[in-house]
Amino acid sequence: MKRQGIDLFLDALKEYNVTNIFGNPGTSESAITNALASDKYKNFNYYLAVQEGVAMGMADGWARSSGKTAFVNLHIDSGLANGISLLINAYYGGAPLVLTAGNKDIRKLNSYRSNLVNMVKEFTKWSAEVTHVDQLPEMTMRAFKEASTPPTAPVFLSISANVFDDYTESEIVKLPYISNSINPPKDSIELLTKKILDSENPLLLIGDRVSHSKSHSEVVEFAEISGCSVYSSTTSEINFPMDHQQYFGTFPNLLSKAKEVVNNHDLIISVGSNVFDGFFYMQGQLFSNNSFHAHIDSSASAIGRNEKTDLGIISDPKSALTELNSTLNNNIDGEIKEKISIRKKVIHDKTAIISSNESKLISANFNNQPMSAYKMFSEIFKSLSDFIVIDDSVSSRSALLATNKFQPNQMHGERGGAIGWGMGATMGVKLANPNKNVIGIIGDGSAMMTVQALWTAANSNIPVIYIICNNHSYRVLKTNMQIYKKEILNDIEENNKYFAMDFEPPFNFAEIARTFGLNGYKITKPDEISKYIKKAVISNKTSVLDIDIDGSV
Repeated sequence: MKRQGIDLFLDALKEYNVTNIFGNPGTSESAITNALASDKYKNFNYYLAVQEGVAMGMADGWARSSGKTAFVNLHIDSGLANGISLLINAYYGGAPLVLTAGNKDIRKLNSYRSNLVNMVKEFTKWSAEVTHVDQLPEMTMRAFKEASTPPTAPVFLSISANVFDDYTESEIVKLPYISNSINPPKDSIELLTKKILDSENPLLLIGDRVSHSKSHSEVVEFAEISGCSVYSSTTSEINFPMDHQQYFGTFPNLLSKAKEVVNNHDLIISVGSNVFDGFFYMQGQLFSNNSFHAHIDSSASAIGRNEKTDLGIISDPKSALTELNSTLNNNIDGEIKEKISIRKKVIHDKTAIISSNESKLISANFNNQPMSAYKMFSEIFKSLSDFIVIDDSVSSRSALLATNKFQPNQMHGERGGAIGWGMGATMGVKLANPNKNVIGIIGDGSAMMTVQALWTAANSNIPVIYIICNNHSYRVLKTNMQIYKKEILNDIEENNKYFAMDFEPPFNFAEIARTFGLNGYKITKPDEISKYIKKAVISNKTSVLDIDIDGSV
């Protein structure tokens, strides 16, 4: 039976259990929007964004929180270009999503027809263009297969206009079942076990592919069996309980600081992590020849990518950790168990000091005027329960993590470096968790980058709570400027002059929210926060709490 390419494509989306479409359409998407207007495809939920970054952020947030592959539809070169900054975030974070964009008819090849694949191939796992309707079934299948297979990442399909208009007898190609379990080699597990048992002071460095593989319990068990000091390479996912007595926090992203940590350890075990990818270049390698570095990962390209690696194990973290825990338990004797117990006591004492210092820091900044980020976050979470936090707080992140000890799946953070992610991501996470309070904590610079998200929240009736950390500046640029001057330029003079980093006049997000019929509250006093949080929770409407905080560096 012949059918049009657009029907074949939308029927394939149904087959692949796609129900949500995040998009901003153009003329190149006429076939899609025309079809979606019919009753035949009324079961699709189309979330219209009026800026492409909002659609990308929604898809990224939804994919990360639901664990499913998201679908985004943008338009031609201009619309695609607007979405690339947050495609970069999704790529570096490994979000499973399929991005498509319509292109001119292939017969217009000589009429300023852009090569959309070249525009995005550096930030996708796989990119291709469909130019004939008979290519559509297998390439659509491959796109969803590539996106959802570890290591997960965005993929891109450019679709020529003629593809959706032409007819074909081709059928949908079903997705293959591919197990995500990749068992580690036995000899590698045995070698790593011996290294752990012989180690005097092992360090465990974990990344987001621990969360991707849902191996939170396995990594906690491993840390406790082995007696490792635990660091996160990133806080974009909560890969380890933040209140655990062996957890030291986020690994430093400056080489000099990172070396101070690893030089105290004879064994470093990286799991599901991009090992060290700090922004500033500093000469030298992180690991010395006196240490042994083992890396377990489902991403072969991440193993040994930029740091010395003595043992690489290609395996999904869950399978490898399960096998490693079993082997360790079978080989630990009484003497080694006592050694590990003593080591854990030392670790507990160290993390207790870190916790005490955090409490002192919070207290020291608690009653500052203007309001400190520490005070703001302490007040926010007094009135919240059963929540998920979207962290795009940028330079306020350290205060957020100091005042709240999040558990796995309780927070998703920005990753990749492009600002503007959190506004859309908050709505995407809410769509994946309709019965939870979803709180987007967004820096003012990031919020303004995709402030159009407030229109989508109103148009699609997605009730979320936005907390705007309004420090009237790109404060993160100021903190990075201080690092640049000190670490790169070796400038020891105090200089607090900053160029093009302050917002004057400051943004008023409460007023912007109210223009779309949303709840908007401007807050300058800490004792107002709890009252407006409670109002926001019961309103069942998007609420924006625009909170003025101290922006000093």
